[in-house]
Amino acid sequence: MSKATKAATVTVASRDATIGTLINEAGQAAQSMLTKCKEAAQKAAAQLDPAKPMAERIGAVVSLYAADFTAAGHNVKSLFVDALTLHAAAQCPVMVNTIGKDGKKVDTPTTAAEAVNMPKHAMKDAAKQVREVHGIGRKTGGGRKTTAAKTTPAAPAAPDMVKTETDKFSAWLDDFEGYFKDAVFHPRIVAHLITLGFSVSKAAKGKTVKGTASI
Repeated sequence: MSKATKAATVTVASRDATIGTLINEAGQAAQSMLTKCKEAAQKAAAQLDPAKPMAERIGAVVSLYAADFTAAGHNVKSLFVDALTLHAAAQCPVMVNTIGKDGKKVDTPTTAAEAVNMPKHAMKDAAKQVREVHGIGRKTGGGRKTTAAKTTPAAPAAPDMVKTETDKFSAWLDDFEGYFKDAVFHPRIVAHLITLGFSVSKAAKGKTVKGTASI
């Protein structure tokens, strides 16, 4: 006679209030970190030397608190530097994602100073745009740099193979639509045009904008 198979024990889990408390405290700590970093950067903005180039201006202040950042950690330093960068270039125009009246995200032009008070992701993206505008973008990668492999110089192109300015412009123009409609590149293109004094507006539906251009 075969033995009856023993039913597997089913464990019914329920919410542990202590775990919930720890999760909530973690969320509050993260928000507190951002708030404190913004407060610190706002005070440190008074130490920025306008006589120095933008990168040196920010770096000089950050270096004053090197020991503090070592103790506080990389995340604190990153948030502080982003906020300080926005203070340093307060009037620089940037493009950030905000929630529109319909609840959907929309690209909104604003200034670096106003972007300081926005949520973390919007603030960090605005700081990145400021660095790009001022040519002080953070270098990607780290660690030991690999030695570039030596390559044999290419033979000079024949005269008829050299791209002219017209060719380069035409190639850029052919690719422009793809970049302009891209969710990542579009806001940066618009923000850069704003720094040059231009604004982008969409033609009314069904209306064709006519014009002539020659090279």
